[in-house]
Amino acid sequence: MSGDNVDSTSVILLKCTGCGKAYKVHPEKLPRGVTSFPCRACGSLIPIDGINQVADPSGKQQVVIIVVEEKDLAQLIERILVRHGYRGLSVHSGREAVELIHRGHVDLVLISVFLPDMMGYEILDAINEGRKDGSRVPSILLSSVHHAARYKRAPTSLYGADDYLERHHLPDLLIPKIQRLLDSDGSGKPAVDPGMLPPPADEQVRERREIEDLEMREETGGDPVLEDIRRLCRVIAGDIALYNEDVIRATTPGRILEAIAHDLNEGEALLDRKFPGKGELTSQLLRKEMANLLESRGITIS
Repeated sequence: MSGDNVDSTSVILLKCTGCGKAYKVHPEKLPRGVTSFPCRACGSLIPIDGINQVADPSGKQQVVIIVVEEKDLAQLIERILVRHGYRGLSVHSGREAVELIHRGHVDLVLISVFLPDMMGYEILDAINEGRKDGSRVPSILLSSVHHAARYKRAPTSLYGADDYLERHHLPDLLIPKIQRLLDSDGSGKPAVDPGMLPPPADEQVRERREIEDLEMREETGGDPVLEDIRRLCRVIAGDIALYNEDVIRATTPGRILEAIAHDLNEGEALLDRKFPGKGELTSQLLRKEMANLLESRGITIS
């Protein structure tokens, strides 16, 4: 994206906040929906135009920050937003999300339950605590739902978010949920009922298949390594915590793992399918990640 062979009247100069490397960018030549790019020197994400330029508080175009680890999924979400007139800016870690949101105006945050460096609820706390005017950023928590057939129920706590969404419902429910929160203050408007929506359009069907392909790609990657196992364990632990908040709050710390044993067993079964022959290791790591997650919320189980 750098270079001098472009018309200087249509070029914007961007600088990486991580290492200071400068880039000359020609926005009109970028693919539709692209709103950021990684720095070639340090890998930090650089938003195109800068958030203060693309987010118009007057309502000209509303900006949604997408906080998910997977770049392919972020691009799919950006396409959905662009098609409905929103501007999407993607980041892939909690640190990047907090820095980006504190730099300028944001209308809504779509944030994954699990990020490589922080849990979704930790990022929401950091975002809202750091706002000088004391206002809250409307937010939707995105669940990975590692076993969709099991979790056909609403989570018992949103950890400070205003709504939640399961990944396989991104094509049909994302926009209605955003509209519910942004068209007014969200209060008094009923939750979006999937049964009341019209049949999916062809584009929505294609996008749902893309999500299924992304999930399948995560489950098939050849021989596993320790970090692959740990990452999936963290994803599963995050889902279990999201859908069992009432159980966790009502159970004494020493018996929490026993109370959520059924969900842990299902997580172990998924790990065993992905990493055959690693049963003892995956079981230990899943319980360790579950304990780490609980400890991050002030709950010590041993």
